[in-house]
Amino acid sequence: MLLGARGPVPYREIRSQFKAYQTENDEAGLRAFERDKADLLELGIPLRYVTPEDDETVDEAGYVVDLRRYRMPEIRLTPEEVAALVLAGSVARAAHGTTYAEVVDLTLKKLAFDLPTAPDTPTRAARGKAGEEHGKAAPVLVHFPEPASPGLAERLSLLEQATRNRKRLTLSYLGTRDGVVSARDVDPYGLAYRQGAWLLVAYCHLRKGVRTFRLDRISEVTVAPKPRTPDFERPSGFDVRRHADRSPWTYEMEPPVEVVLEVLPPASAIANEDFGGSTHRQAGADGATLIRFECSNPDYLVSRVMAAKGGIIVRAPTSIRERVRDEIRAVAARYQCPGASQP
Repeated sequence: MLLGARGPVPYREIRSQFKAYQTENDEAGLRAFERDKADLLELGIPLRYVTPEDDETVDEAGYVVDLRRYRMPEIRLTPEEVAALVLAGSVARAAHGTTYAEVVDLTLKKLAFDLPTAPDTPTRAARGKAGEEHGKAAPVLVHFPEPASPGLAERLSLLEQATRNRKRLTLSYLGTRDGVVSARDVDPYGLAYRQGAWLLVAYCHLRKGVRTFRLDRISEVTVAPKPRTPDFERPSGFDVRRHADRSPWTYEMEPPVEVVLEVLPPASAIANEDFGGSTHRQAGADGATLIRFECSNPDYLVSRVMAAKGGIIVRAPTSIRERVRDEIRAVAARYQCPGASQP
């Protein structure tokens, strides 16, 4: 009523339109109106009371909604911005078994309906060959990824609910290092999607620390009883996204050992990676970089040394050097390389 009014609306007119304010006791109706008015103000609606003293064009005091402050400006998205939102939405929509698909579908329909015409100076990325010929923006093509299996979708839905309700889980998990399936009791802190895979970030009671589990390595999930009763509290300020984005150099897979790596110029980019908070770097001979850090993920270290093809040399400790030698011997033996006994 206020939005459609041409001028301030006095309380008596508002009262005549709403039965909730038409009480036998005028004070009771006024209190109900004041409560509703407070709710509108709390919602951010710019409701105000205007008198002839405030505005000479007003004949009678009343309530108005400032349209200039109430209505948001129209949002015009470029094709590149729409594509970015569609890409983010496609990840959420892949979470089958949740309500995300319905919400994303509705959002994308709104985006498609409100997609602006081609801008006056469109970028090359916003045009295809057809667009360049006809002066129209190229369409945004979308592919929604499907889960690898129905079981993965079911686990994702179950893990999402357990995370939201803070329920302890028992997982059957295929280890990445030994290939052995083990039972893990975990407290789920959150889910993340990284490099085409869903990850569960949780406190592992077996490892006594926060770990990241790939959903495609989880074969069974059992939720603790009493679904409405939380089993744990997340640590205050814990950032699931930051933990999911941790560098593999910092994973806690084994007891930490101090490692010294010599990174040669051909592999210089590796020297700038995140090795953890205790990392110390110093210049070495012939442009090399010496890196000293606490390593708790030696398997990853060995794999990076192998992949660098001589660009990384392990200077210490001897135990890690032996693991690298063992890996080289295993590869040489598999491919029957000469000199395998002296890597």
